[in-house]
Amino acid sequence: MSDFDARELRNAFGSFMTGVTIVTAVSKTGEKVGFTANSFTSVSMDPPLLLVCPAKRLSSYDIFESCDHFAVSVLAEDQQHASNTFAGSKDDRFAQVEWSADAFGTPLITGAVAHFSCSSFQKIEAGDHLMLMGKVEQFSSNEKFGLGYAKGGYFSLGMEHKAEEISHEQCAQVGALLECNGKLLLAKTDKGYSLPQSKMQADVSSLQTLKNMLISLGVAAEVGQVFSVYEKSITGNFVAFYRAESTEEKEMDGYEYVAIDALTELNFASSDITSMVTRFVHEKNNGVFRLYVGNELEGDIR
Repeated sequence: MSDFDARELRNAFGSFMTGVTIVTAVSKTGEKVGFTANSFTSVSMDPPLLLVCPAKRLSSYDIFESCDHFAVSVLAEDQQHASNTFAGSKDDRFAQVEWSADAFGTPLITGAVAHFSCSSFQKIEAGDHLMLMGKVEQFSSNEKFGLGYAKGGYFSLGMEHKAEEISHEQCAQVGALLECNGKLLLAKTDKGYSLPQSKMQADVSSLQTLKNMLISLGVAAEVGQVFSVYEKSITGNFVAFYRAESTEEKEMDGYEYVAIDALTELNFASSDITSMVTRFVHEKNNGVFRLYVGNELEGDIR
């Protein structure tokens, strides 16, 4: 037994971005079983082999340990429900998702990005898991985006691409949620607090416009991912807000650094800024940031 903190080790492993799969099999008596896994690896092209690793704590472990066939469904970005169902549901999981049987009778999850029907090739006990290697007997794939997973949360490449396209081609304004030493930089206005933001500069991307704005304020910051991209109802234009970080608090007229745990007590200049900052505080506390794409009232969060 190692001296590592199990949670810290799991978090470190979780920093590796993966896709999400559902691994399925059928027992000798016809019972269908499945579990959600991001420990999926292609092993060989000749012969075509892949690897999954069911945990010994799985209630269905004995079935996977003795199976002659199993299948892997690589989930699409809109299949979070299926992932959550096979990760935690105690009811009949197969009654909660659409599926069909492959040539060997093994369930395949409908709507997945790819399906692999496998015969069991090799099984090796490895610590508290089983290395289950399968020979691919049949497969199919399509052009959908897969469901991503990292640091305990899902992400969507399709949504990332959509946000990037809107940010670069349709945005009229860009702003930042700029963190510094546990505080957020806010702009003071007559209507309440807001976020640092600027109109888009001609022939310049949203990201470069934001960087130019921060330079003009004399703030040295590292700009990260897009946090929100949404349409303003009054103007019909889109705005994009990026997360950013700096290490030095710089005094500026019209701006104030406010402790993150005090943000929800403030009065903000508009409902969209209030909603965005509230989400920022919540996700900061949870340690997982997500992306919002939509309008001021509704949209998708991944």
